[in-house]
Amino acid sequence: MLLINYTLRITIILIVAFSVFSTRCVAQEDLKSKVGKVFELIYDYKLISADSSISMYEKQHPDHPVWPLLRANVAWWQILSGRLDDQQLNKKFLSQLNASKARAKSFDGSDDEAAFSLIIVNAFRTRFDLLHNNYLTAAGYLNACIDDISDSFGREPEYEPYYLTSGLYYYFMQEAHDDYPLMRPYLFFFPNGDREKGLAYLSRCAKSSDIFLREEATYFLMRIALDLEKQPEQALVHLNKLLKRYPDNVIFRLFEVDIYKQLGQTEKGLDAELLYRTAVNRNEELSLEQKTYFKELLNKQKKAPK
Repeated sequence: MLLINYTLRITIILIVAFSVFSTRCVAQEDLKSKVGKVFELIYDYKLISADSSISMYEKQHPDHPVWPLLRANVAWWQILSGRLDDQQLNKKFLSQLNASKARAKSFDGSDDEAAFSLIIVNAFRTRFDLLHNNYLTAAGYLNACIDDISDSFGREPEYEPYYLTSGLYYYFMQEAHDDYPLMRPYLFFFPNGDREKGLAYLSRCAKSSDIFLREEATYFLMRIALDLEKQPEQALVHLNKLLKRYPDNVIFRLFEVDIYKQLGQTEKGLDAELLYRTAVNRNEELSLEQKTYFKELLNKQKKAPK
């Protein structure tokens, strides 16, 4: 259980990364631009608009596996917005994930794109099964995910998204080795971790011109500083970069409340609570049920969705 819960940290960030491509042809740049617009809507927590944009953009690239994967991503965030027990939404998530996997297997693209897609699918499925307490199934997908990541080591300069996956692997495997001595015999079968290399790779991604790599690396650097390094001041530095670009993201706002609470800055914490409630209330794409859920997260001092 410790291994599953800890190495889960490696997979959380990987579930939506297939949109980042290294080729430079005009068609691929057009696709990357459209996918980037979808991610901007997701980061703004405009999930309905994101889903509508996917339907519009998919017509121009109908066979690409990124579209069902993005739909799975939107469904995922809806699940985390108080709809964990929504069976129809859960079925939609799995259906879109399977569709993306099927398209990826027959995808006429680069080997790196195909390999990266498998990392994403396995990471997404791992997180889903863990959320539903299907630990044995999750372990299988998790091992496959780690195997695929380790196979990509050394190819980061040729394919930028690997800096993200490799960075996460290196950091968290070192953390697992240091914090859980009983796990070391099992970790012996995996490539060694390297905390400094992992942080360097993530910091590189946080400066990327690619919207997804930049925002996800910044988010994970924030979580590392907050949860593992116990440095809320540094976590706030990373979080403020995200909030500057996405001031209405309710998840980012909830972390702001938590960080100020840890820092003991009561007044700023109250200001953060107000900004959080405002972001929830003025988001016209959240249902009344979802708004109630997010308000309860604050009222009951629950943690933000992982």
